[in-house]
Amino acid sequence: MIFAVLLLTLGATAQNVTITGRSNKTNTLTRLFVYEDLINDHGTLLGQGKTDPQGNFILEGKVDEILPARIYIGLDYVDLILSPNATYDIEIIVPEQKENVSYFEKELPTIRVKRATDKGVYRQLVLAEEIFNTYLIEHFNQIYRGRQLRYLDSIQNTIDHEMPDLKSDYVKNHIRYKTASIRLAISTDGGKKTINDYYNGQPVLYTQSAYIDLFKELFDGYFNSTTYDSHLLNEAFAEGPTAFKKYLDTDPLMAKNPRLAELITIFNVQKLCYGDRRTSRLAKDHLNYIKAQTKYAEHKAIISNFFEKFNRLAAGATATVFSLKDQNEKDIQLTDYKDKLVLLQFVDGMSPVADHQFSELRSLHHQWQDSVQILTIATHDKMAFFKQYFEEKRQDWPLLDLGDNILLLEAYNVRTFPEYILITRGTKIGEAPAPSPERYLDERVRRLYGK
Repeated sequence: MIFAVLLLTLGATAQNVTITGRSNKTNTLTRLFVYEDLINDHGTLLGQGKTDPQGNFILEGKVDEILPARIYIGLDYVDLILSPNATYDIEIIVPEQKENVSYFEKELPTIRVKRATDKGVYRQLVLAEEIFNTYLIEHFNQIYRGRQLRYLDSIQNTIDHEMPDLKSDYVKNHIRYKTASIRLAISTDGGKKTINDYYNGQPVLYTQSAYIDLFKELFDGYFNSTTYDSHLLNEAFAEGPTAFKKYLDTDPLMAKNPRLAELITIFNVQKLCYGDRRTSRLAKDHLNYIKAQTKYAEHKAIISNFFEKFNRLAAGATATVFSLKDQNEKDIQLTDYKDKLVLLQFVDGMSPVADHQFSELRSLHHQWQDSVQILTIATHDKMAFFKQYFEEKRQDWPLLDLGDNILLLEAYNVRTFPEYILITRGTKIGEAPAPSPERYLDERVRRLYGK
């Protein structure tokens, strides 16, 4: 689950969720995030602390509804579902990783919920997922190739048998939309029946991940569907929000479901902000209009979250500054290079792809000489490996230790490794993300160098 971080200042309000936990990672920063905006994968920091020398920790916060959550132990994380007025007793095990294991090959942490006073919500969600996964693995060919819908009835019958006391609407909806996603995968009508059965006339479930995951799959590029004429659509978009909405409402689904229609519009228009300059300007105008006019608080928040992330990484925005230790324990600050073009390279482990990119980057470094400052930022667990790697390869640019600075990853929206960010003179965003060394990076650097 990919998010942008909004810090929440915890006031004197009583906390209604308490997580008591243990981990094999001692003296490590722990953070608890919750997600009310799954459209943008936007997480809110609910609470934070540190594991003690024995690995114990406590996280507290306040939630008003059942919400997806994520607990970070350092830079590793596990997912959870939090219910209001509930307590949780959990154990998190973070596997020891080999130093040269790539980001994609890492063994994932595990969570065991030993006790929860959430009326069985988390236990039932986990059990439902296990039932789905078991059927999909054992009957993959029959379901996805044979398109045998009878297996969906078998899944539901198993759930009914294993969870006869199922009362939570949140869990029921999770099961419903997991089932819908399978129906979509084996349908041949482009999702029309799935939309009609599961979205037309149905409540919008903003904090239900199964609903939002399916929503994104169904409605990504919806304006390019056969429902609309591309020429008329573009004309209405250019004319303005009123004309655009009027044209979108020629689709009965959009006309009959105003809340859903507005969310579909926001989801698709947000992507247009990354288009050419004219398209981006028009898209931002549409979003600002919706934000000002909407009747739905959720949509106002979604648009605000999007703009916070977009503006933070837009070309010319002030880059998030940092101070990190290099391989020689020297403090290195981004502002040390405010008069240079800077390339940030975030890494976590080695792979053939990463090794190839380092090779390409070394060649570019020789070309660039002192005109571009490269800063490689390694996750703390892989710092020793990369220090040795830099020495063996005689790489003479700084290697920095990320430590437990997860907020730096969030600030630059780092979702995978290696990742690249270009910073221009004056410590401004040049391009985020930037292409990798073997894919037009030199071209982008040359374009930005004179700015």
